[in-house]
Amino acid sequence: MSCEPGHDQGLGGEVNLELPHCPASTARPALVTTKRSNISGVNGAVTTTIIVAGLALAGYALLMTALNRRMNVPLLAAVGVLEILLLVQVGIIVARLAGGERPAGLATLIGYLIAMPFVPVAAAFWGLLERSRWGPAVIAVAGLVAAVLMVRLHQIWPVIRV
Repeated sequence: MSCEPGHDQGLGGEVNLELPHCPASTARPALVTTKRSNISGVNGAVTTTIIVAGLALAGYALLMTALNRRMNVPLLAAVGVLEILLLVQVGIIVARLAGGERPAGLATLIGYLIAMPFVPVAAAFWGLLERSRWGPAVIAVAGLVAAVLMVRLHQIWPVIRV
């Protein structure tokens, strides 16, 4: 007799995957799958607000680019709001990590947490330095990147609700 899983079908049609003829020392370990965390999710309102704010910022910045306008105070204020929202999200996720919760892609998550707050700041400086109509275009890219990062964070760690 071999130590292969049995393929007997039960009355309900289910497959019996037990190892009935193997001593415990030679049995293969059961397949382990990643289970979803049953903890409450990271605040979905913050994530959704970041996505909406990033897309709204991108739309406004693209409008400024199409109208051949340079960087202005309302555009910088919108970047500031996006930056504050991203910092709040980083704080929430860091608190979760400090509480002992870990996603499967921890290194990727930490990389995103480090890079995420720098995107709007770098875009604002670059946009201010670019004195042509392309300054707001840089801000548009930053808004899109922020929205995509939120979706990507949800893929890395599903407890981050969108």
